[in-house]
Amino acid sequence: MFWKFDLNTTSHVDKLLDKEHVTLQELMDEDDILQECKAQNQKLLDFLCRQQCMEELVSLITQDPPLDMEEKVRFKYPNTACELLTCDVPQISDRLGGDESLLSLLYDFLDHEPPLNPLLASFFSKTIGNLIARKTEQVITFLKKKDKFITLVLKHIGTSALMDLLLRLVSCVEPAGLRQEVLHWLNEEKVIQRLVELIHPSQDEDRQSNASQTLCDIVRLGRDQGSQLQEALEPDPLLTALES
Repeated sequence: MFWKFDLNTTSHVDKLLDKEHVTLQELMDEDDILQECKAQNQKLLDFLCRQQCMEELVSLITQDPPLDMEEKVRFKYPNTACELLTCDVPQISDRLGGDESLLSLLYDFLDHEPPLNPLLASFFSKTIGNLIARKTEQVITFLKKKDKFITLVLKHIGTSALMDLLLRLVSCVEPAGLRQEVLHWLNEEKVIQRLVELIHPSQDEDRQSNASQTLCDIVRLGRDQGSQLQEALEPDPLLTALES
Protein backbone atom coordinates (compact mmCIF):
# COMPACT_ATOMS: atom_id res chain seq x y z
CA MET A 1 0.00 0.00 0.00
CA PHE A 2 1.34 3.40 -0.93
CA TRP A 3 0.87 6.46 1.23
CA LYS A 4 0.59 9.81 -0.41
CA PHE A 5 2.71 12.55 1.06
CA ASP A 6 2.58 16.21 0.22
CA LEU A 7 6.21 16.90 -0.57
CA ASN A 8 5.54 20.57 -1.14
CA THR A 9 6.52 21.72 2.32
CA THR A 10 6.94 25.41 1.62
CA SER A 11 6.63 27.17 4.96
CA HIS A 12 4.42 30.16 5.66
CA VAL A 13 7.64 32.12 6.17
CA ASP A 14 8.79 31.31 2.63
CA LYS A 15 5.42 32.29 1.24
CA LEU A 16 5.59 35.61 3.05
CA LEU A 17 9.11 36.24 1.81
CA ASP A 18 7.82 35.88 -1.73
CA LYS A 19 5.61 38.91 -1.13
CA GLU A 20 6.97 42.14 -2.52
CA HIS A 21 6.74 44.33 0.58
CA VAL A 22 6.75 41.89 3.47
CA THR A 23 7.55 43.47 6.84
CA LEU A 24 9.60 42.14 9.71
CA GLN A 25 6.52 42.26 11.93
CA GLU A 26 4.57 40.07 9.52
CA LEU A 27 7.34 37.49 9.64
CA MET A 28 7.53 37.67 13.43
CA ASP A 29 3.83 36.87 13.60
CA GLU A 30 4.64 33.44 12.17
CA ASP A 31 5.02 30.74 14.82
CA ASP A 32 7.72 28.94 12.87
CA ILE A 33 10.05 31.90 12.26
CA LEU A 34 12.52 30.81 14.93
CA GLN A 35 12.49 27.22 13.69
CA GLU A 36 13.10 28.43 10.14
CA CYS A 37 15.91 30.66 11.35
CA LYS A 38 17.63 27.83 13.23
CA ALA A 39 17.21 25.64 10.15
CA GLN A 40 19.18 28.37 8.36
CA ASN A 41 16.54 29.20 5.80
CA GLN A 42 18.79 31.30 3.57
CA LYS A 43 16.06 33.51 2.19
CA LEU A 44 14.93 34.34 5.72
CA LEU A 45 18.47 34.96 6.98
CA ASP A 46 19.21 37.28 4.08
CA PHE A 47 16.06 39.25 4.92
CA LEU A 48 16.82 39.43 8.66
CA CYS A 49 20.40 40.52 8.03
CA ARG A 50 19.39 43.58 6.05
CA GLN A 51 20.52 46.73 7.85
CA GLN A 52 16.99 47.99 8.40
CA CYS A 53 15.82 44.66 9.84
CA MET A 54 18.83 44.33 12.13
CA GLU A 55 18.27 47.86 13.43
CA GLU A 56 14.61 47.05 14.01
CA LEU A 57 15.46 43.84 15.88
CA VAL A 58 17.94 45.66 18.13
CA SER A 59 15.47 48.48 18.75
CA LEU A 60 12.80 45.99 19.77
CA ILE A 61 14.98 44.60 22.57
CA THR A 62 16.23 47.98 23.80
CA GLN A 63 13.21 50.30 23.63
CA ASP A 64 10.08 50.05 25.73
CA PRO A 65 7.12 48.94 23.60
CA PRO A 66 4.14 51.32 23.41
CA LEU A 67 2.02 51.42 26.55
CA ASP A 68 -1.20 51.37 24.55
CA MET A 69 -0.59 47.78 23.42
CA GLU A 70 -2.30 44.86 25.11
CA GLU A 71 -0.16 43.64 28.00
CA LYS A 72 -0.05 40.06 26.73
CA VAL A 73 1.42 41.12 23.38
CA ARG A 74 3.53 44.12 24.47
CA PHE A 75 6.67 42.04 24.78
CA LYS A 76 5.86 39.45 22.14
CA TYR A 77 7.98 41.12 19.46
CA PRO A 78 10.89 42.03 21.77
CA ASN A 79 10.98 38.42 22.96
CA THR A 80 10.96 37.06 19.41
CA ALA A 81 13.61 39.59 18.38
CA CYS A 82 15.87 38.45 21.21
CA GLU A 83 15.39 34.80 20.26
CA LEU A 84 16.31 35.58 16.65
CA LEU A 85 19.40 37.58 17.61
CA THR A 86 20.66 34.87 19.97
CA CYS A 87 19.72 31.69 18.09
CA ASP A 88 23.38 30.81 17.38
CA VAL A 89 23.11 31.20 13.63
CA PRO A 90 26.55 32.37 12.44
CA GLN A 91 25.20 34.72 9.77
CA ILE A 92 23.23 36.68 12.38
CA SER A 93 26.02 36.68 14.99
CA ASP A 94 28.52 37.81 12.36
CA ARG A 95 26.19 40.55 11.15
CA LEU A 96 25.50 41.94 14.60
CA GLY A 97 28.95 41.47 16.09
CA GLY A 98 30.72 42.84 13.04
CA ASP A 99 28.76 46.07 12.66
CA GLU A 100 29.77 48.82 15.07
CA SER A 101 26.65 50.88 14.32
CA LEU A 102 24.46 47.96 15.42
CA LEU A 103 26.60 47.37 18.51
CA SER A 104 26.27 51.07 19.35
CA LEU A 105 22.50 50.87 18.98
CA LEU A 106 22.51 47.91 21.35
CA TYR A 107 24.90 49.62 23.77
CA ASP A 108 22.70 52.73 23.97
CA PHE A 109 20.31 50.73 26.14
CA LEU A 110 22.69 51.36 29.03
CA ASP A 111 22.13 55.11 28.73
CA HIS A 112 18.58 54.72 30.06
CA GLU A 113 18.03 55.93 33.59
CA PRO A 114 17.58 53.27 36.27
CA PRO A 115 15.62 51.26 36.98
CA LEU A 116 15.82 49.47 33.65
CA ASN A 117 12.86 47.48 32.43
CA PRO A 118 13.88 44.05 33.79
CA LEU A 119 12.57 42.15 30.77
CA LEU A 120 14.34 44.36 28.25
CA ALA A 121 17.45 44.20 30.44
CA SER A 122 17.33 40.41 30.24
CA PHE A 123 17.05 40.58 26.44
CA PHE A 124 19.96 43.03 26.29
CA SER A 125 22.13 40.95 28.60
CA LYS A 126 21.35 37.73 26.74
CA THR A 127 22.20 39.32 23.38
CA ILE A 128 25.47 40.89 24.55
CA GLY A 129 26.35 37.70 26.42
CA ASN A 130 25.78 35.65 23.30
CA LEU A 131 28.03 37.99 21.32
CA ILE A 132 30.72 37.75 24.01
CA ALA A 133 30.68 33.99 23.45
CA ARG A 134 30.39 34.07 19.64
CA LYS A 135 32.21 37.22 18.55
CA THR A 136 34.48 37.59 21.52
CA GLU A 137 37.33 39.73 20.23
CA GLN A 138 35.13 42.14 18.26
CA VAL A 139 32.74 42.72 21.15
CA ILE A 140 35.41 43.02 23.85
CA THR A 141 37.30 45.51 21.67
CA PHE A 142 34.09 47.50 21.19
CA LEU A 143 33.24 47.53 24.90
CA LYS A 144 36.76 48.51 25.95
CA LYS A 145 36.52 51.56 23.70
CA LYS A 146 33.44 52.70 25.63
CA ASP A 147 34.85 54.70 28.53
CA LYS A 148 31.57 54.63 30.46
CA PHE A 149 30.74 50.94 29.97
CA ILE A 150 31.76 49.71 33.42
CA THR A 151 30.31 52.83 35.06
CA LEU A 152 26.97 52.23 33.35
CA VAL A 153 26.90 48.52 34.21
CA LEU A 154 27.56 49.37 37.87
CA LYS A 155 24.94 52.11 37.72
CA HIS A 156 22.42 49.43 36.75
CA ILE A 157 23.80 46.64 38.95
CA GLY A 158 20.52 46.66 40.88
CA THR A 159 19.02 45.00 37.79
CA SER A 160 19.98 41.33 37.99
CA ALA A 161 20.48 40.96 34.24
CA LEU A 162 23.32 43.51 34.38
CA MET A 163 24.93 41.65 37.25
CA ASP A 164 24.77 38.53 35.07
CA LEU A 165 26.41 40.41 32.20
CA LEU A 166 29.31 41.51 34.39
CA LEU A 167 29.79 37.93 35.57
CA ARG A 168 29.81 36.74 31.95
CA LEU A 169 32.73 39.06 31.30
CA VAL A 170 34.52 37.60 34.30
CA SER A 171 33.95 33.95 33.46
CA CYS A 172 32.84 33.31 29.87
CA VAL A 173 35.60 34.84 27.74
CA GLU A 174 37.75 32.37 25.83
CA PRO A 175 40.59 31.64 25.16
CA ALA A 176 42.36 31.94 28.50
CA GLY A 177 44.76 34.63 27.28
CA LEU A 178 41.92 36.89 26.20
CA ARG A 179 40.09 36.19 29.45
CA GLN A 180 43.15 37.33 31.39
CA GLU A 181 43.23 40.50 29.29
CA VAL A 182 39.58 41.18 30.18
CA LEU A 183 40.27 40.57 33.88
CA HIS A 184 43.11 43.09 33.77
CA TRP A 185 40.81 45.60 32.06
CA LEU A 186 38.14 45.10 34.74
CA ASN A 187 40.80 45.46 37.41
CA GLU A 188 42.10 48.68 35.86
CA GLU A 189 38.51 49.94 35.98
CA LYS A 190 38.58 49.15 39.73
CA VAL A 191 35.51 46.94 39.48
CA ILE A 192 36.18 45.25 42.82
CA GLN A 193 36.66 48.50 44.72
CA ARG A 194 33.59 50.05 43.12
CA LEU A 195 31.44 47.03 43.94
CA VAL A 196 32.60 47.20 47.56
CA GLU A 197 31.63 50.88 47.66
CA LEU A 198 28.10 49.96 46.59
CA ILE A 199 27.62 47.88 49.73
CA HIS A 200 26.65 50.91 51.74
CA PRO A 201 23.45 52.09 53.47
CA SER A 202 23.26 55.05 51.09
CA GLN A 203 22.60 52.66 48.19
CA ASP A 204 19.24 51.07 47.55
CA GLU A 205 18.73 47.50 48.65
CA ASP A 206 18.87 45.89 45.19
CA ARG A 207 22.19 47.54 44.37
CA GLN A 208 23.70 46.49 47.69
CA SER A 209 22.43 42.94 47.38
CA ASN A 210 23.56 42.46 43.78
CA ALA A 211 26.93 44.09 44.41
CA SER A 212 27.65 41.73 47.29
CA GLN A 213 26.40 38.74 45.27
CA THR A 214 28.64 39.75 42.37
CA LEU A 215 31.68 39.87 44.65
CA CYS A 216 30.86 36.42 46.03
CA ASP A 217 30.44 35.03 42.52
CA ILE A 218 33.70 36.60 41.33
CA VAL A 219 35.51 34.79 44.15
CA ARG A 220 33.77 31.49 43.40
CA LEU A 221 34.26 31.70 39.63
CA GLY A 222 37.86 32.82 39.94
CA ARG A 223 38.77 29.95 42.24
CA ASP A 224 36.86 27.41 40.15
CA GLN A 225 38.57 28.47 36.95
CA GLY A 226 41.96 28.69 38.64
CA SER A 227 41.69 25.10 39.85
CA GLN A 228 40.57 23.83 36.43
CA LEU A 229 43.37 25.36 34.39
CA GLN A 230 46.18 22.95 33.68
CA GLU A 231 48.81 25.52 32.86
CA ALA A 232 49.95 27.98 35.49
CA LEU A 233 48.68 31.36 34.36
CA GLU A 234 49.34 34.57 36.21
CA PRO A 235 47.07 35.17 39.22
CA ASP A 236 43.52 36.40 38.71
CA PRO A 237 43.85 40.18 39.22
CA LEU A 238 40.28 40.49 40.54
CA LEU A 239 40.89 37.85 43.20
CA THR A 240 44.16 39.54 44.09
CA ALA A 241 42.34 42.87 44.49
CA LEU A 242 39.72 41.25 46.70
CA GLU A 243 42.24 39.52 48.88
CA SER A 244 44.54 42.50 49.31
